[in-house]
Formats: sequence, structure tokens, C-alpha cells
Amino acid sequence: MKVLQVTTHLNPGGISTYIYNISKYLVRNGIEVAVASSGGTWENELHAIGVKTFAIKIKTKNELSPKVLFSLFNLNKIKKEFSFDILQPHTRVTQILCALYAKMYKTPYISNFHGFYEQNKVRLNRRLLKAQGNLAIAITPQTGNELIKCFGADPKKVKVILSAIDFERLNTALPPLDLEGSPVIGASGRFSSIKGFNYLIAAMPQIIKDFPQARLYLCGRGSEEERLLCLAKELKISDNVKIVKDVPIAGFLKALDIFCLPSIEEPLGLSVIEAQYLGIPTIVSNVGGLTILVDNEKTGLVVKKADPSAIAEAVNKIMLNNDLKNRISENCQKQVREKFDLSQKINDFITVYNEVLT
Repeated sequence: MKVLQVTTHLNPGGISTYIYNISKYLVRNGIEVAVASSGGTWENELHAIGVKTFAIKIKTKNELSPKVLFSLFNLNKIKKEFSFDILQPHTRVTQILCALYAKMYKTPYISNFHGFYEQNKVRLNRRLLKAQGNLAIAITPQTGNELIKCFGADPKKVKVILSAIDFERLNTALPPLDLEGSPVIGASGRFSSIKGFNYLIAAMPQIIKDFPQARLYLCGRGSEEERLLCLAKELKISDNVKIVKDVPIAGFLKALDIFCLPSIEEPLGLSVIEAQYLGIPTIVSNVGGLTILVDNEKTGLVVKKADPSAIAEAVNKIMLNNDLKNRISENCQKQVREKFDLSQKINDFITVYNEVLT
């Protein structure tokens, strides 16, 4: 069986990580996997696990872009070199692309849905151009319900496979990065406004009042980088806020005292699961899938979204209460080991593939 994962790009972000993780375990289970995208920093990682990558000029958020039509020809060329049996698109644009290709060439495709932002739930073209595939995979029950209720998907064709992480990637013997600060606060992910990193930076002046040596490290890349650095400069805390790029995620996480993801919207939050696996107390906003991962004061702390003061108070609470900190650390590690081990879920993907091929 040959599966072509299709995505817009392979730069840092949850979808790129997800594609790498499932590809790794699919290959181990005898499935041939390749990835088509406009490229990105994850390509070398994929090559290292035996996954081919192909270039398509699809870096756009507009599903009606001419790039979609041009990419049809790219897929046809890829088909000749990598004779895929199934297409698995992961973004709205690539789902439209694969829907067109499937209609033209009678190829099965499985649309992978990673969640819906509020602005997309009211878009008419989402209902008219469903592009949901022969079957659809939803990464959380909430995403599955929204797919059915908001976009008219057939419940029988929606398969929920709860997103999970690659334990091996975090079990590396790499030591923690040498990051200064006390406490060392961190976050990782794509630098976009939806992640709420600006609220985390805005919380730092209050945190520094309580903990003068506090440092915040943001690990990732994205369009918001310059704006985030400018905000730190405006608040006169540039020495306390640093951007970290191209480092092993395990080494970064091991160096943290607290992990914080204050997203405005978040379908799930793989970066939070990774931090929890290593027993790092996490602070998240009360939105979307983050509330699946964090039960307040049991597996982390939950704060009101877009509230820097609440973030600062949560940091203070963790740092001044060792019993709470230790309880969160123990509980979140137990939760991740029981619910979010990708190696135990990969057969669910293979079952879905077999279903569309029969």
C-alpha cells in the first residue's frame, strides 16, 4: 500500500509534526509513504525515516487559487514516480486539490481534519465544496462533531483518531538546552496570532516583578516573529524574552520549568502533550482541545484566554506551590502515557486505509 500525504508546507507547526509522526510509524508497519508539499524544514527529517518528498506549488490559503489547478499536474507527475493508492490531504487547500484529482482519476482520498477556527465555520464554500474524502479523519471528537454539524458530513464516514505524539522523539538522551532563568518559561509552535504568544509576552512584566530572573523562550518560526520581538522591546523586557530556532524539541522542553500555550483557538495542542509527557507543568487557555488535555489543577492550569494577568498569576501559583507542581507533573505524565501514544494508534490509520480500498 502506498499513501501520499499532501499538505501546504512542511515548516514548523502541528500539521507538519503530525505528518512526520504518522509517516514514521506507517513505514514501520510496511506502508510506503511520501509527502507532497511546497517544502519546508521538516523535509530532511522525513528523508531520514525513508519518506520521499515531492514539490507542489501549493503554498496558498485560497482554495480557488490557480495554484490548485497547477498542482493537479504536479500530482499526476508524482503518480508516475510514486504510484500512490491513497491521497491524504491535511489542509483545506490540499483537500480541494485532492478532491479534484480524485474526481478526475478515480483515486481514493481521506481528508484529515485538524480542527476548525471560528471564522471558517460560517464560510459558505466550506458547505458547498466539502472535500471530505471517501472517509474523513478527525483529530478530536470535537472536530468530528463540528465536521458533522457545521459542514454536513456523513457521520458514518467520519473516523475520530485522537491525535497523539511520538514518545521515541522525546525519549532521546539529549541533555536539556542551556537556558538561563529562574523560572524558565517556554512555548513552542508556529508564530501566528492565533497562538496568543503576545499575551504570554504581555504577562512577563508582572512575572518579572515576582521573579526577577524569569526568562521566556519561544521556540519556532512564523510570520509573527518580528511583532513579538517588537512587543518585548516596547515593554522593555527584551533581555527576558528570546526566540529559539532549529533546536531539538526534547532538549528545549527538558530545560523548562513551565510550558505555556495561551492560544485564542486551538483544536488540540500537540506541543502541550509533548511538554506533559516530560512532566512539565503546563498553563493553557480555556479554548478548544486544550481543555481535553488540561484538567485545572490536576494536569495543568487553565486560564481565561487573552488574559496576561491570569497567565502571570498561574506562573506564580505553580512556582510557590511545590505540592501542586508535583501533582500536576505526575498526573499529566500518566495521562499522556495512557491516552496519547501514537505507536498504539497507528493501526487505526491502517484500518481506515483498508476500508477505502475495499
